[in-house]
Amino acid sequence: MAGGLRAFALVVALLATVTACGRSSEEIARLRQAVEAEMANAPLPPGAQLLHGRFDKGCRDFWECADGPDRPAVYEADLYLGRPLSGPASMCAYFVTMLRQAGFQLFGKWDNAWFAINAGDCAAGHPGNGVVMRNNGSPFSDKATLEFTLLDGGRVAPRYELTYRRPVEVERSDVRLTRSMIAHLRNELDREFVLAADPVTDGIASSRTTGRQWTVDPSTTSLRFEVTCDQQREVELTARDPVITGQDIRTGQRTVPCTGAATVIDIPVSLKGDKAFVAVSADQPYLVRFVSAG
Repeated sequence: MAGGLRAFALVVALLATVTACGRSSEEIARLRQAVEAEMANAPLPPGAQLLHGRFDKGCRDFWECADGPDRPAVYEADLYLGRPLSGPASMCAYFVTMLRQAGFQLFGKWDNAWFAINAGDCAAGHPGNGVVMRNNGSPFSDKATLEFTLLDGGRVAPRYELTYRRPVEVERSDVRLTRSMIAHLRNELDREFVLAADPVTDGIASSRTTGRQWTVDPSTTSLRFEVTCDQQREVELTARDPVITGQDIRTGQRTVPCTGAATVIDIPVSLKGDKAFVAVSADQPYLVRFVSAG
C-alpha cells in the first residue's frame, strides 16, 4: 500500500514538473498576438476578410514536444471574398494578379526548384497553391512563412496558413510547367499525361517512377496506360487501392513486353475510397502515359 502511494506521489510530482516547465498562458497569449499581427499583413483582395482563424501554438523543448522535434506556431484562416467563387483556373488567376498588384507573387516548387506561378499555369490547371513572397523574391516576412491554398480537395476554398518561424531564403528559377508537370502537381488521374519516362519527356523523369497515391473518382473500376519501350525489355505496372496487401496485389500487376511501339494496357481496380496507388518499374528507355480512368 505504501509503495502504491509513493508511486502515485511520484506521478503527481512529475506531472507538476512538466506543467511548470511548459509555457504559461501569458506566454502563449503573447505568441498568438505576434502570429496574428503577422497574418494581419497578408495581402487581401478588395473587400475580402480573413475568417475562422485557427491557432496552433506548436511546441518547444522536451516538456512540450516529448521526444519529437520542436514545432513552430501556425495560424490558418479562410479567405472570405464577399463575392461568388468561380472555378479553380479563374480563381487562381485572380489571386495571382491580386498578389502581383500588392507587391507579391505566388511561388510553387518543382523538383526543388522554385518558380513564380503565372496566369498561364492557372489556365493549364495548376492547383493554385504556393508560398507568398515579395516580387523581388524575398520572403513575405522575416519572421514567418505565408502559404496560400486555393483548393480543399476539388472544392474552391481559398485560405492562408502562416508558419511563425524565420523563413528559408529561396532562389527563383525559370521553370516553365508542362501539361504533365501540372498533372503531377495536381496529383489527380483525370486527364492524359506522362506518368513516368526515361529520358525526360514533357518534364517528367525516371525519378518519378516510385509508387505514389493519386486522387481518382471513387467509382473508377479500371485505369488505362500507354507503354512505349525498346524491344527485348519489359515494363511492370501496378495499380491498386493503397491499402490492398498480400495476394490481392497481384490482381493489379501487369508486365508489358516491349515491342518498340505503343502498347495500351488496362488494369482493373477496386477502390475503397478516392485514392489509387500506381507504380512503374522499367529499364530505360521507356515512356508510360496515363490515358484514362473508367
